[in-house]
Amino acid sequence: MTEDLPFDAPANTPEATPASTAVPAAPSASRRWRSIWRVHFYAGMFAIPFLLLMALTGLIILYTQPLRDYTQSELRTVTPVGEWVSFDTQEQAVEARFTNSSVVSMTTPTDREHSTIFGLDNGVEVFVDPYTAEVLGRANPDGGIVGLSNRLHGSLNNFERMISLPTVSALWDDGPVMRDYVIGDLILEVLGVWTLVLAITGMFLWWPRKSVNRVRQGRGWLRIRLAKQGRARWRDLHAVSGVVLFPILVVTLISGLAWSTYWSQNFASLANEISANEWPDAPPSGQVTKSDLDRLGNHINWNTGDIPIPNSYATEPDGTQAAPLTLDSVIELATLEGMKPGYSVYFPSNDVDDAGNPVYGTFTLSNSWPRKTGEARDVSLDQFTGEKVQQVDGFGLGSVSYTLDTMVSWHMGTQWGLASRIFMTVLCVLTIWSTCSALVMYWKRRRKGSLGLPRRPVDVRMGRRLTIVAVLLGIVFPQWAVTALIVLALDKFVIRKVPRLRVAFGQR
Repeated sequence: MTEDLPFDAPANTPEATPASTAVPAAPSASRRWRSIWRVHFYAGMFAIPFLLLMALTGLIILYTQPLRDYTQSELRTVTPVGEWVSFDTQEQAVEARFTNSSVVSMTTPTDREHSTIFGLDNGVEVFVDPYTAEVLGRANPDGGIVGLSNRLHGSLNNFERMISLPTVSALWDDGPVMRDYVIGDLILEVLGVWTLVLAITGMFLWWPRKSVNRVRQGRGWLRIRLAKQGRARWRDLHAVSGVVLFPILVVTLISGLAWSTYWSQNFASLANEISANEWPDAPPSGQVTKSDLDRLGNHINWNTGDIPIPNSYATEPDGTQAAPLTLDSVIELATLEGMKPGYSVYFPSNDVDDAGNPVYGTFTLSNSWPRKTGEARDVSLDQFTGEKVQQVDGFGLGSVSYTLDTMVSWHMGTQWGLASRIFMTVLCVLTIWSTCSALVMYWKRRRKGSLGLPRRPVDVRMGRRLTIVAVLLGIVFPQWAVTALIVLALDKFVIRKVPRLRVAFGQR
């Protein structure tokens, strides 16, 4: 019956072609087609909830600034009146209000209508009117709909639960074999690879094939048969949107994996082996690295967490103790350095070394996130002299890392400014449409008494090309390969052996 055919079944099969023009189908081609369609369906079971979650939360994240300005307008927006007061005065106002906490960072206003944001050591953000130094209030940077969307988008709202797994990068980076990974992030990573499988198999199923039936219908590659009724029309609506989505989705998935807990570490290590990052030499550092700055909603370049933050030198030439720079002096230096409006200032982290000697940190200026890859920049200033002791920017990235960072900026909707935000908005909307149309197709083709899965041929054949693709995916993403083997084992050795499951899962 027509309802049992794949959504893009080969038109030269006897079932899809009128009897008068039927062309005998090669058994191997038919088995391969049904096998791929079944893999596509299985991948969809994993990918659809992932795609909906990523698209919905991604839309919110794309419009973080206007959403926060709307939901926290009393904290984030101010009325321009005259000139800004001293940043030191603003910091003192925060310290006077929150006597039990210390200020560890400050984010400058993005324009004349936004407040100054101070970060406290307890993770809270404090908002100050830059024109009056009035403390407007405080907020949790992970709170609200934007904070929840970021947590769901990155780790299924769970950063605490960890699992220890062997890592592939131990083969070349001389690090430990077993490393800890965030479980929520790992789950999203596996679902992301299943989405790649969904996209690849979907393109194979859609790819037009020559046949008498297609020539007779005059069917184009991207034609939508709106006059058709039922599943045929929904098939075209789903397939055409999926084809348009395919290249954008693949780039977005790969760039999104730059944040993943497992693959990103392996890739960053390998990328540095292929084309090493070239960071400038700096004085020996204390115990602070770039990853320590990844807090309070401020993000670091995806593969720069191990870069040490350099130290400052507190002794004057005459041997006297130097005085730290004022915050206003740091802001003046940041202006001379050409930092982007809305940049952050991380305060020095002082410590004591093993011998009991004081170790003085530096002020770190960091352009805000998200940003264009070319705008990625961190400048470390000696806290006593203001001397620039280190600068790290996107141009220090190796060619592989720079390419992926550009994809990440594109993913965040910032690489091309407003155009890329609109582009990513269309991607999210198309993704939601594609998943919804897939669910409608499933419901329309579902056979009574079954789960609606495509019928599984007894002799499964994937074809050489897709088998090679599957093996390569398994090598690059070993954690996904484990889940794929489990699915294949269940399909062959469990579902196929239990009569009720055979019927429910549509096996012959």
